[in-house]
Amino acid sequence: MENSFARTCEQSGIISWLLLLVWTLDIWYNMPMERQDSIADIIVLFIILITGAAEAAHLAGVFLHRPVSGCTVLFGIFTVSAAALLFILTAVRRHRGFCRREAGEGRARFSRKEMLLPVLFGLLAVSQIIYILCGKNAYLQGDMTVETVQSFLETDTVYGVNPMTGRAYEGGIPTRIEILCLPTLYAVLSRIFHIRPERLILQGIPVMVLIGCYGAYACLAKGLFPGNRRKQFCFLIVTAFLIWIGSGSFGADGFGLLLSGWRGVTIRNGILVPYAVSLCLRKKFIYLPLCILAELCIVWTLYGMGVCLAVVLGMMLVSLFTGKGRAGKEAADGGTP
Repeated sequence: MENSFARTCEQSGIISWLLLLVWTLDIWYNMPMERQDSIADIIVLFIILITGAAEAAHLAGVFLHRPVSGCTVLFGIFTVSAAALLFILTAVRRHRGFCRREAGEGRARFSRKEMLLPVLFGLLAVSQIIYILCGKNAYLQGDMTVETVQSFLETDTVYGVNPMTGRAYEGGIPTRIEILCLPTLYAVLSRIFHIRPERLILQGIPVMVLIGCYGAYACLAKGLFPGNRRKQFCFLIVTAFLIWIGSGSFGADGFGLLLSGWRGVTIRNGILVPYAVSLCLRKKFIYLPLCILAELCIVWTLYGMGVCLAVVLGMMLVSLFTGKGRAGKEAADGGTP
């Protein structure tokens, strides 16, 4: 009976993910264009949402000593609850006419010349995905993620066994590292989709992280070049080239994205930081706490709140001083005879 309930929750989690995708696409299409989040926003926010659900399930496994199977159930429940809440909000907003597109409103189509830019970007992105899916280029030196996830699944416990010794952790685990949710997230996804941990971690997750990275940089391009699709796609093409170039240098973002995309530092540098910058540029401050909290859940360095928080504070200070300088200049120009 318990196994049947757990399996139902796992399947409900998968269905909820699909419903969430349909919901976000529906909202994006029907909302007035000036109020829309882009598809790129939806991709990044979806990744952050899944990370939050995984963190909640992981904390239950660590502090309430729930097994991995129980964490999977909780993950499905959290995802179902989030989907239900979003659908309710959608129904309310639609009932009030908030998401109704104006008559005659449409989207400008790409010209023939403009089509070359997304095609070139698409070819670069697809070539990187193929490179990852080959599965022969992952950088595993000093990394124990696959072994840790395998120990989670084999023992059905969260940090119950040291994968290097096969026995319990003798000295314990620092609390800051213990609360990071990525191993539990990967174990839960492996259980739900019945994928071997090594294939999920070395191929599946890096592909999703790369897609999320381009979603974040698409948002950044939108903030840097609002309304100029040509410059936005040029920015993405340059970014794709830099990722390829950086793949040959250890420590570069390109190296992390193409050779170790499952690591928390890679997710932070490739997704959360550029997305936080884009939110500041576009003045969508409501999502900024999500970036900071997501980093807290996946990166142990600087207690997880180092880079995103510093970027947000820096951007706000720059915006503050820039706004004051612009206001002063306008006042001076207005007062000049």
